Amino acid sequence: MNSFYETEAHSVEPDIIDNESFSDFENDRHWSSGFELRKWYKILKIFLRKLKKDTKKEDFKKILYITTNNIPSDFIEAFQKQYPDKNISVLIPVIQKPDRKAERSFEFFLQNRINQAYLYKRPRKRDNIEIWEIFSPIFAEMNNTEEFSSRLFYMAHFTKCARICALKLKPDIIHSDNIPFFLGAEFERKKYPIKTLLVINDFSIYENNKFEPFWAAINIVDKRNMRRLCRDKIIKKCVASLFNLHNTRKFYQMRECLEFIYKNYSKFRKYIDKCEDIDENILFSRMNARVLKLFPKMVYDNDISYNVINFSIKKSDFTAVVSKTYYNDISDNPQILGKMYDIFNNARTGYVSYGVKLLPYLIYQPFTAENFRDYRGRNKKYIIGEFVRDRIKTRFVDRTLFKNEDYAIRGYLDSFYEAPLIFGTFTTDLFQLGADIALDGILKLFEQYKNLQVIINIPNGLKNNYIKTWLELMEKNYSYNGRWVYIDGDINYPQFMSGADMILLPARCNPYNTIHYEAMKYGCIPIASKSGIYNDSIKDIFDDMVEGCGFKTKTTLMNDKNASMDYLVILNKAMNLYSKNPASWNLLIKNAMNYNSGWTFEVIEKYNEIYEKL
Repeated sequence: MNSFYETEAHSVEPDIIDNESFSDFENDRHWSSGFELRKWYKILKIFLRKLKKDTKKEDFKKILYITTNNIPSDFIEAFQKQYPDKNISVLIPVIQKPDRKAERSFEFFLQNRINQAYLYKRPRKRDNIEIWEIFSPIFAEMNNTEEFSSRLFYMAHFTKCARICALKLKPDIIHSDNIPFFLGAEFERKKYPIKTLLVINDFSIYENNKFEPFWAAINIVDKRNMRRLCRDKIIKKCVASLFNLHNTRKFYQMRECLEFIYKNYSKFRKYIDKCEDIDENILFSRMNARVLKLFPKMVYDNDISYNVINFSIKKSDFTAVVSKTYYNDISDNPQILGKMYDIFNNARTGYVSYGVKLLPYLIYQPFTAENFRDYRGRNKKYIIGEFVRDRIKTRFVDRTLFKNEDYAIRGYLDSFYEAPLIFGTFTTDLFQLGADIALDGILKLFEQYKNLQVIINIPNGLKNNYIKTWLELMEKNYSYNGRWVYIDGDINYPQFMSGADMILLPARCNPYNTIHYEAMKYGCIPIASKSGIYNDSIKDIFDDMVEGCGFKTKTTLMNDKNASMDYLVILNKAMNLYSKNPASWNLLIKNAMNYNSGWTFEVIEKYNEIYEKL
């Protein structure tokens, strides 16, 4: 397995960064018989140094935070305020080449070719945070940085670049945020130690998004195994056939064909049960089977995607998940992790919590926890008024409600303002956030309550058959007219949260977004599943009549066959409390707005404890 995962066998990267050859490192580690005295002297020095470290603990100073998401400026600001002697720098990818001189340019090998990359240092603008940016021409093909987490193709490139750049930056600790690649192998032969912390938001992304063996192999293998893959007659024949199915040009080079497959992979790979493109499916099946025979040692129950996270967990110095509830769940329930449970259970693991710095946002009518009774209703009236039929038809809807001009609206609202207004925003990954549970619950609520209005937001949802079917049902039932709006596009959440009474959060898997914090800030009451961070931070009003700030299901919805019915129970509780007990509802709003979701000392200290363990 080592020959597969250690990428270039450490022969190229040290030469790029340190101008030292691989042979120099080898000569430094292996001594001839003529230098026995020097050898034993060095061993003695190492022993004495280790003895000194045991008596006097060396403190860490420099942390490199590697992420593909937004820069964690609020976390760094809070951590440095608590521990001013620590230096946290950030390493992120960028999809546009910065307009300034690169600190360093370098080459790296991946996908059977040499790629170019550049390391930039961003000018310090605020909070005194040192930000390093990696750019590669490969990244320019992306529409946004979210594709790093959704496509192994781009993640592999970024991780490879991050390994090389870390050799130059030389931190004491690498904090890897939800990047499922081990970052420590490149450092094992160096003269300075680097410890790695792997933070994983949710293991289910590896369970649900299984990479096929061929697709995983061509993104991960090192030079030697890439040559082996490309020289294999069966692989070459299948790749040539797949290339010729969609291209009239004659098959020339393996590299050219692989590049073509990379860019069109999602179009090629179909599912046999839909009876589409059977020829492609046969070719992919042959390539997958051949890869499993070529690399038997890297296979983990015929699923290479498990090898990636498997190796990451085993080789990282510490692994953490971002929810106490989720950590307890996966520690006690092997079925959640399946094949990965033993790996996780034997690794050094723990949990850390979220904190979030909520920035002020321009909404129609600002309000506080003290005066929301007088002002919050104006936001609700404004939102409903913007989505009446006439404004939608004439495209007069307030443009500040949307992040761009690319949006579509179905349905409309009537201007009766006493009805409860429910808001929900989801992605087209229906299972993860429980969008299907929410949409099914709305249909049932409409049957029970005549005085109810709903706003649902799902970007690109009109391309999803399940969502299109739901919209057809809503449009066919004329009694629902004027009670619902569907928005396909990116919206500015605070505008909607400041007017909606409730937000739907029926996540099945461990939720790792902080949208409920934002909703509570604006007095929009969360109706959530008992999962992950929702369970950590939301107190059910029926469990805590003093500090309750929302509603939660009694169990998680992950493996619950009656998930829709369980979620409907708390939806009904929320509707009854809203309509029959206004005083308790006002208490809910006040508690939600007063909830402290920031980077408290307890949250920061949990990270510091892990850093110190490293």
